[in-house]
Amino acid sequence: MLDVKNLNQFYGGSHILRDLSFSAEAGKVTAVLGRNGVGKSTLLKSLMGMVPTKGGSIEFAGRDLTRSASHQRVKAGIGYVPQGREIFPRLTVHENLLMGLASCPGSTPIPERIFEMFPVLRQMLRRRGGDRSEEHTSELQSPC
Repeated sequence: MLDVKNLNQFYGGSHILRDLSFSAEAGKVTAVLGRNGVGKSTLLKSLMGMVPTKGGSIEFAGRDLTRSASHQRVKAGIGYVPQGREIFPRLTVHENLLMGLASCPGSTPIPERIFEMFPVLRQMLRRRGGDRSEEHTSELQSPC
């Protein structure tokens, strides 16, 4: 479903991703592991089109998205879940969750499974995203 071939990404003169290639199959879990500073976030931002790639290709569901804008990748079905404070701090938790549904038709409600995985979110819906307490941060970072 996702095929990445020879992906290269630079920040200034630093070569962050070097000819990275992998495939992630539909219906299977693929994990990206590594210590701080090895390019995990850069990879995800490259897949989303948030940082431009300098070489290689990104294909999703048979469609070449290498040069597509972020909004086109979202429409194709690729999403990015920010970690930590990479949310809209002035929006409420509810509004931040709705941003993730922005490409869905009409006024799609927040899926109940989100609250099943992260029950604390229901209590925090009216709180501004930037006002989250640190004690809940780790619970909000990963759906796994």
